[in-house]
Amino acid sequence: MPRVSIHGVALNYLTKGDGPQNVVFIHGFCQSSVFWKEALTRLPAGHRGFALDLKGFGDSDKPPGPYGIPIFADEILAFADAMGLDRFVLVGNSMGGVVCQSFATRYAHRLSKLVLVSTGAYARNPAGAQERAEKFLTMAWDRSYFEESVKGFFAIRPENWEDLVDVAMKPCREALAQTGLSSASLNFLEALRQVRVPTLIVQGERDTSRTPEDGKEIQEAIPGSVLHVLAGAGHTPQLERPDLFYPLFLDFLAA
Repeated sequence: MPRVSIHGVALNYLTKGDGPQNVVFIHGFCQSSVFWKEALTRLPAGHRGFALDLKGFGDSDKPPGPYGIPIFADEILAFADAMGLDRFVLVGNSMGGVVCQSFATRYAHRLSKLVLVSTGAYARNPAGAQERAEKFLTMAWDRSYFEESVKGFFAIRPENWEDLVDVAMKPCREALAQTGLSSASLNFLEALRQVRVPTLIVQGERDTSRTPEDGKEIQEAIPGSVLHVLAGAGHTPQLERPDLFYPLFLDFLAA
């Protein structure tokens, strides 16, 4: 897999396609670029896709830190510069969607379109999120814990379940703890009102961690944005309901 050095840290990424239109995919918490692997294969002619392993996740380097949502947004900007991407479509699922919101509120001039999947503008329970984040620094690295975490991603269990549990165990403690703390402290709702980028918002009907109401709040904040709630899907609709997600996504790219 190709790697690129960003601020002295080697980041792993997947890429596919060729053409003037560029699309960058960002994964969620306890996830990696493999959650967007199918998306790369579905991009139409004239599009080049990149799915990035954020620092501390997947097969990217795992330094002690620092980690955080704004830090990841800055690293995406540096990644885009390294890849020679002027303006591009940015797509994020879950925590990746929070990172994309951070990017859009500061670097909207670099975006042609924005896609936010199963995400929210702020933590519904900041104290609880902080407590969960701090737990990563001392907890036993037990597979059963991560199995339970991955279970929460899906209303429809995927065939490659065990592989995705392996992915969930790859991040380092510092990445999970510091990123969790960062997410708990941020609220992008007001800043999103200034974003002027064509935006598609997708939520899963059966998502219990980021409900359709979270998507509705973002849709009301970003002028001209469009919200779609996918029937039967949980927190990862691109894997659970690809039959619904990809036609919607590809239509948005073509619009």
